[in-house]
Amino acid sequence: MSLENVIKEINLEAGKKANTIIQEGKKEANSIIQKTQEKVDISREKTVKKTGEIVSSMQRTEIASLKLFLKKQKLNAKKEVIDSLFKEAEKNLKKLPEKQKEKILKKLLHKGKEEVNAEYFYCNSADKKTIQKLSKLKFKSNIDCIGGFVLENKEETIRSDQTFDLILEKVREKCISEISLRVFKE
Repeated sequence: MSLENVIKEINLEAGKKANTIIQEGKKEANSIIQKTQEKVDISREKTVKKTGEIVSSMQRTEIASLKLFLKKQKLNAKKEVIDSLFKEAEKNLKKLPEKQKEKILKKLLHKGKEEVNAEYFYCNSADKKTIQKLSKLKFKSNIDCIGGFVLENKEETIRSDQTFDLILEKVREKCISEISLRVFKE
């Protein structure tokens, strides 16, 4: 065999080996690409699932927040209605006819005297004359109130608050649930 034939044969053999190596490389590359694609697909599925869970969780949180907001709004609206009812009650107490107011003050004087051995009283200017007419107590000073009075003993150590303001406050505290049930029928 001549040198040229040997070179040709070497080249031919090298070409075959190169083609085999290239084919094996392509197969290996395809295998790597396929495995990578499978990993990408699995990762994508996990990401989609995780994203769905996050979105679902965010939706639940948002719904819960919205429900809480609406509940607060409803409670605030109810509070405003009840506040307006008590404001209306205050207005009505201020506008009581004299005879009716006198009867109430007389009952409150009796109740207050049971609580304290009274010597003095405090009241608003509108009730001063009525209380003086109903009792022998000494007027101490004006106070800012809807109506009623505060009694005080001679030593000025014990007081009995019989103001309409305090009575309304006690009614509100004691009966708020019942008032709410009646007003809102829940």
